[in-house]
Parts: sequence; structure tokens; C-alpha cells
Amino acid sequence: MADPSRSPVTTADLVRLVSAWLTTLASHHTRDRYSRDLHALATWLYLHRQRHLLDARAEDVLDYCRSLTGHRHDLTAEEHPVRRRNTIATTATAWSSFYRHCTSTGLLADNPVRQARALDAVAAYVPHPRRRPPVLDAAALRAVVVQAHRDPWLGGPLGASMLGLLLSLHWRPERIITATLRDLRRRGGIRDRSRFVPLPEPVLGYLAAWLAERPETDQRRVFVHPVQPRPLAVIDLARLAARSAHRAGLGPGTTPSQLSHAAGTLVAEGARISLPSWEELREMAPAPRQLALPDDPDGYHPDWQELGQQALIPRPAKEF
Repeated sequence: MADPSRSPVTTADLVRLVSAWLTTLASHHTRDRYSRDLHALATWLYLHRQRHLLDARAEDVLDYCRSLTGHRHDLTAEEHPVRRRNTIATTATAWSSFYRHCTSTGLLADNPVRQARALDAVAAYVPHPRRRPPVLDAAALRAVVVQAHRDPWLGGPLGASMLGLLLSLHWRPERIITATLRDLRRRGGIRDRSRFVPLPEPVLGYLAAWLAERPETDQRRVFVHPVQPRPLAVIDLARLAARSAHRAGLGPGTTPSQLSHAAGTLVAEGARISLPSWEELREMAPAPRQLALPDDPDGYHPDWQELGQQALIPRPAKEF
């Protein structure tokens, strides 16, 4: 390989190196984000240090991190705003991934991001340790679907359909939300780009019930809001999964990705996730005819009534 230092940042050898690194990442979402983060670092190095990526030093990484936080690097790990700290930590993870690839191929002797974290752990933004995901077995996943059917905002066949697809297909939440009516034209399953994926009988029952209740709208998405006919977003699915998992006894903070990965792991191990049929689900978990429960104040706002979303369970009146 020719010396990439002959032309900073834009050398063909460096471009090929970055391309080879990106091919080692499985998710195209990760590739897009990591490439943007690395491009931002490369631009800053060239403009402020007249160096390219392979010449980066630990001090450069620290200075760049400080520039992203408005020079608030003097705060301790406890004092620093968690949101901003974790955002920079995620970006630094992308840089570290690239430099680990360079060290594994012999282009660099050490990872400058790792060196920066050794010099100043606060300024280098080591990611906070993540909470251990809850233990999710087949019974727990079944309980999540039951609670999704009871959900006060997106419950009924809508909630059961979204969680049922998530557990049976192991797709990313974005793919679940963006499914279109055209994907369901063929009976017995769903289209996944160029292939047809059969669905379990209970999930087909959930989808049939939801399509029968789906509001009349010109939206092509399968999942739309039951009161305000707008396409649902990933955050809607994330909140549904978190609420359902919490009510199922799994604790707060469960994400759709955790549920999907748990279901995929169980299937790979030969376990079977027994989802209730649509008839059984209606009997064991009657869907609420309400969109807001008194014990869930965060998801309700009085102004929503002006937009057509009524609180279907009256909020308790304040006692004076």
C-alpha cells in the first residue's frame, strides 16, 4: 500500500482504507453514522492540525472532543451533562472502531482514541456502562404482547401487530414502522424486499384485526395512529415496547431492539415463542377503549383533545 500521507484526507489509499473498514460493519445504519463521524474528525484534523487521519494523536482527539462540548472539559464525569457526554462517547466509538481496524492491519502501532482515554477519561468521553438487559424468555415475550394489546394509547390489534411482527421477524424497529400495505398484499406473510416471509398464525390474526379497524386514510403505511391518521414513528414503537415491557414486569427501559434480539436468540436456540391467538388475546387482555390512563400522565396532554384525541378514561378530578 502506498504512503497515504502524500495527500491529506483525500488520498485514494486512505479512501480505500476507510471503505475496507466500513465493509467490516454489518449494519448499514452503523456504516452511515460511523462514516459521518469519521469524516467530521478528518475535516477537523485537516483544518486545525494540518494532519490526516493516520497522523492523529491522542492530544488531537482530546482537543476535538473539547471543541464539541464548548470547552466544558473541566467538569467531572458526575457533573457533565449525561446527554452531551453520551453523544460524544458514541462519536468517539466510531473513531475508535476505525483506528482498531488500522492497528489490526498493521498501519498504526496504537489506537489514538484509546491513548486519549488513558490520558483524560473525562475529556475522551468513555461511554457510560449500559444497564444489563432484562432476562427475556418465551413467557416474558408473550406477556409483552399481551400488555401491548392492553396499551392505553396504541393498544388493541395495533399494538399486538407491531410487537408480534417485531418478535416473529426480528426486524429493526425502523423496518416494522415503514411496512406498507403493498407488503401485505400476499396472504400468509409479508414481503421483505425481494422475498416473501411467512408469518405465524397469531400474528396474521393481529394484522387482519388491525386492517379491519385501520382508519380510512390515504397513507400507505400499515401502521398509522388510530385517532390522528398519521404514520407512526419509531419513537411510538419504542414507547409502546417500553410501556408493555414495564407492565409485564420486565422493568423500565426495555427497547424494541432488545425484544427483537431476545426473540431471535430464542429461535436460534430452538425455543418456541407461543403467542396467543387473536381470539385468546381478546379474552385474556381486553383492549382498552381509552387512550390515557390516570397512572400514565406522561403520555397525555389536555391540548390533544383539540386535535381529536380524547382521553377515553377520564382523568381523576382533583380534590380540593
